[in-house]
Amino acid sequence: MLNALPKVGNVAQGGCMHLDELDKAIIVALEDDGRRPFRDIARDLHVAESTVRSRVARLQERRLIHITAVGDPLQLGVEAAAIILVRVRPGTVARTAADLARIPYVRFVGTSFGQADIVIQTLHSSVKGLHTFVSDELPRRCPDITSTETFQLAEVLKSSWDWQEWFDQSERESASGEG
Repeated sequence: MLNALPKVGNVAQGGCMHLDELDKAIIVALEDDGRRPFRDIARDLHVAESTVRSRVARLQERRLIHITAVGDPLQLGVEAAAIILVRVRPGTVARTAADLARIPYVRFVGTSFGQADIVIQTLHSSVKGLHTFVSDELPRRCPDITSTETFQLAEVLKSSWDWQEWFDQSERESASGEG
């Protein structure tokens, strides 16, 4: 599977990169099988294999896509997966988010507006492990946390990496002036 995060602005490169239709088509071609041969993609898209190879290399170099295995945690033996809303003392969001990002079983960290300053996703081998993480480890590792709200996932009904749907919706929004 392809773990691709296409974006117009690329902070890592200090500029913007426009994804053209060929870039998008290559991303969509890789989303089901990131190991798909470039020659097969090139044949389907009616371009040279070297074009596909150079486009993928550029997208990876600019950190717009990452080709990796994406597993279903609940199907792979993770007993407790949770989304945790984290509130912190004013002025400590960036530092606390960076501290949380260094914890291996914290799989996602994002800053937010509203009721949570930071949103994280965690994976644990047991419900007890999740409880210990929230009640003991979080306060010890991140003393600026003022409160948390934990949502243990019982079942994941959708975890999509379908970029064609995203590209189509983005184009519709741009055309209608919403985006």
